Amino acid sequence: MFALLAAFAPTDPSTAILYVAAVVCFALGAFVAPAADRFPGGAIGLIALGLGFWLWPLMWNTVNVAF
Repeated sequence: MFALLAAFAPTDPSTAILYVAAVVCFALGAFVAPAADRFPGGAIGLIALGLGFWLWPLMWNTVNVAF
């Protein structure tokens, strides 16, 4: 588990968890059609959720530095 989290070079554990969740959403949206159909919005919704998970740490750190 820690090797998977270290692959993303996160600054803290919560960032690593968000990156892993994003990769899972990307994989489900791209490769697993039945799982994507059960999610509201389908595969596009899973990709959008993955992008949200991926960009959340960047947005959080940017706002933290700006203010």
